[in-house]
Amino acid sequence: TFIDNHDNPRFLYYQSNTVLYKNALVFTLFTTGIPIIYYGSEQAYSGGYDPNNRESLWPNYNTNHDLYQFIASHVKVRKQQKVWNSSQVQRYSTTNFYSFSRGDVLVCVTNSGGSTVSYRLTYLPWSNGQVVCNALNSNDCLTVTDSAVTVTLDSGLPKIYIPK
Repeated sequence: TFIDNHDNPRFLYYQSNTVLYKNALVFTLFTTGIPIIYYGSEQAYSGGYDPNNRESLWPNYNTNHDLYQFIASHVKVRKQQKVWNSSQVQRYSTTNFYSFSRGDVLVCVTNSGGSTVSYRLTYLPWSNGQVVCNALNSNDCLTVTDSAVTVTLDSGLPKIYIPK
Protein backbone atom coordinates (compact mmCIF):
# COMPACT_ATOMS: atom_id res chain seq x y z
CA THR A 1 0.00 0.00 0.00
CA PHE A 2 1.52 3.32 -1.01
CA ILE A 3 0.81 6.90 -2.01
CA ASP A 4 4.06 7.94 -3.68
CA ASN A 5 6.53 5.99 -5.79
CA HIS A 6 9.43 6.59 -8.17
CA ASP A 7 7.32 6.19 -11.35
CA ASN A 8 4.78 8.97 -10.80
CA PRO A 9 4.61 12.56 -9.58
CA ARG A 10 4.35 12.78 -5.81
CA PHE A 11 1.08 13.40 -3.96
CA LEU A 12 2.24 16.89 -2.95
CA TYR A 13 2.93 17.75 -6.60
CA TYR A 14 -0.77 17.50 -7.37
CA GLN A 15 -2.09 18.58 -3.98
CA SER A 16 0.04 20.82 -1.76
CA ASN A 17 -2.24 20.54 1.29
CA THR A 18 -0.17 18.71 3.92
CA VAL A 19 -3.26 18.04 6.06
CA LEU A 20 -4.69 15.94 3.22
CA TYR A 21 -1.31 14.27 2.87
CA LYS A 22 -1.21 13.42 6.58
CA ASN A 23 -4.62 11.76 6.29
CA ALA A 24 -3.44 9.77 3.29
CA LEU A 25 -0.27 8.72 5.14
CA VAL A 26 -2.27 7.54 8.19
CA PHE A 27 -4.59 5.56 5.94
CA THR A 28 -1.57 3.98 4.24
CA LEU A 29 0.06 3.07 7.54
CA PHE A 30 -3.01 1.51 9.13
CA THR A 31 -5.01 -0.04 6.29
CA THR A 32 -4.66 -3.67 5.26
CA GLY A 33 -1.43 -4.38 3.41
CA ILE A 34 2.24 -3.62 3.79
CA PRO A 35 2.71 0.15 3.98
CA ILE A 36 5.40 1.69 1.80
CA ILE A 37 6.56 5.24 2.47
CA TYR A 38 8.64 6.50 -0.45
CA TYR A 39 11.85 8.27 0.58
CA GLY A 40 11.41 12.03 0.71
CA SER A 41 7.77 11.80 1.82
CA GLU A 42 8.99 12.54 5.34
CA GLN A 43 10.59 15.74 4.00
CA ALA A 44 7.45 16.87 2.09
CA TYR A 45 9.05 16.38 -1.31
CA SER A 46 6.73 17.42 -4.11
CA GLY A 47 8.54 16.41 -7.28
CA GLY A 48 6.62 16.11 -10.52
CA TYR A 49 7.19 13.80 -13.44
CA ASP A 50 10.29 11.59 -13.63
CA PRO A 51 13.08 12.46 -12.87
CA ASN A 52 11.74 15.30 -10.69
CA ASN A 53 10.07 12.80 -8.36
CA ARG A 54 13.48 11.41 -7.44
CA GLU A 55 14.86 14.37 -5.53
CA SER A 56 18.14 14.00 -3.68
CA LEU A 57 17.49 13.24 -0.02
CA TRP A 58 20.83 13.74 1.66
CA PRO A 59 21.37 17.49 1.53
CA ASN A 60 17.86 17.95 2.94
CA TYR A 61 17.48 15.09 5.43
CA ASN A 62 15.90 16.55 8.56
CA THR A 63 14.65 14.34 11.40
CA ASN A 64 12.97 17.40 12.95
CA HIS A 65 10.76 17.98 9.91
CA ASP A 66 7.06 17.97 10.79
CA LEU A 67 6.27 15.11 8.41
CA TYR A 68 9.24 13.07 9.62
CA GLN A 69 7.98 13.38 13.20
CA PHE A 70 4.37 12.72 12.12
CA ILE A 71 5.25 9.52 10.26
CA ALA A 72 7.60 8.30 13.00
CA SER A 73 4.95 8.75 15.71
CA HIS A 74 2.32 6.88 13.68
CA VAL A 75 4.72 4.05 12.82
CA LYS A 76 5.40 3.70 16.55
CA VAL A 77 1.66 3.41 17.30
CA ARG A 78 1.25 0.91 14.45
CA LYS A 79 4.02 -1.25 15.90
CA GLN A 80 2.82 -0.95 19.50
CA GLN A 81 -0.72 -1.95 18.55
CA LYS A 82 0.38 -4.65 16.06
CA VAL A 83 -2.48 -3.74 13.74
CA TRP A 84 -1.34 -6.33 11.19
CA ASN A 85 -2.75 -9.02 13.50
CA SER A 86 -6.33 -7.78 13.06
CA SER A 87 -8.68 -7.52 10.13
CA GLN A 88 -9.85 -4.13 8.94
CA VAL A 89 -13.50 -3.31 9.71
CA GLN A 90 -15.17 -0.25 8.19
CA ARG A 91 -16.89 1.70 10.98
CA TYR A 92 -18.21 4.88 9.32
CA SER A 93 -18.04 6.43 5.88
CA THR A 94 -19.26 9.70 4.35
CA THR A 95 -18.00 11.86 1.52
CA ASN A 96 -15.52 13.62 3.82
CA PHE A 97 -14.88 11.18 6.71
CA TYR A 98 -13.76 7.57 6.90
CA SER A 99 -13.24 5.41 9.96
CA PHE A 100 -12.11 1.83 10.34
CA SER A 101 -10.76 -0.38 13.07
CA ARG A 102 -8.01 -2.95 13.31
CA GLY A 103 -8.69 -4.80 16.55
CA ASP A 104 -9.11 -2.20 19.30
CA VAL A 105 -7.53 0.56 17.18
CA LEU A 106 -9.93 3.07 15.60
CA VAL A 107 -8.52 5.08 12.68
CA CYS A 108 -10.31 8.29 11.64
CA VAL A 109 -9.35 10.25 8.52
CA THR A 110 -10.88 12.98 6.41
CA ASN A 111 -10.50 14.73 3.09
CA SER A 112 -11.77 18.05 4.49
CA GLY A 113 -8.41 19.70 3.78
CA GLY A 114 -8.08 21.45 7.12
CA SER A 115 -11.69 22.00 8.14
CA THR A 116 -12.81 20.52 11.45
CA VAL A 117 -15.22 17.61 11.05
CA SER A 118 -17.19 15.79 13.71
CA TYR A 119 -19.21 12.58 13.53
CA ARG A 120 -21.05 10.37 15.98
CA LEU A 121 -19.94 6.77 15.52
CA THR A 122 -22.22 3.99 16.73
CA TYR A 123 -20.50 0.94 15.25
CA LEU A 124 -17.47 0.54 17.51
CA PRO A 125 -14.99 -2.15 18.56
CA TRP A 126 -15.52 -1.20 22.24
CA SER A 127 -18.20 -1.63 24.93
CA ASN A 128 -20.12 1.00 26.89
CA GLY A 129 -18.01 2.64 29.56
CA GLN A 130 -14.73 2.01 27.74
CA VAL A 131 -12.44 5.04 27.76
CA VAL A 132 -10.41 5.48 24.58
CA CYS A 133 -7.71 8.05 23.95
CA ASN A 134 -6.01 9.55 20.94
CA ALA A 135 -2.81 7.52 20.63
CA LEU A 136 -0.83 10.73 20.10
CA ASN A 137 -2.57 12.94 22.67
CA SER A 138 -3.49 11.33 25.98
CA ASN A 139 -5.58 14.40 26.88
CA ASP A 140 -7.94 13.66 23.99
CA CYS A 141 -10.10 10.89 25.45
CA LEU A 142 -13.66 9.71 24.82
CA THR A 143 -15.97 7.45 26.82
CA VAL A 144 -18.26 5.06 24.97
CA THR A 145 -21.78 6.06 26.03
CA ASP A 146 -24.97 4.58 24.58
CA SER A 147 -22.73 2.53 22.27
CA ALA A 148 -21.35 5.69 20.65
CA VAL A 149 -18.58 8.28 20.62
CA THR A 150 -18.34 11.59 18.82
CA VAL A 151 -15.05 11.96 16.99
CA THR A 152 -13.84 15.44 16.09
CA LEU A 153 -10.92 15.83 13.72
CA ASP A 154 -9.63 19.28 14.63
CA SER A 155 -8.35 21.20 11.61
CA GLY A 156 -8.88 18.05 9.57
CA LEU A 157 -6.03 16.13 11.19
CA PRO A 158 -6.42 12.35 11.47
CA LYS A 159 -6.75 10.56 14.81
CA ILE A 160 -6.04 7.09 16.11
CA TYR A 161 -8.02 6.00 19.19
CA ILE A 162 -6.95 3.15 21.44
CA PRO A 163 -8.31 1.87 24.78
CA LYS A 164 -6.91 3.71 27.80
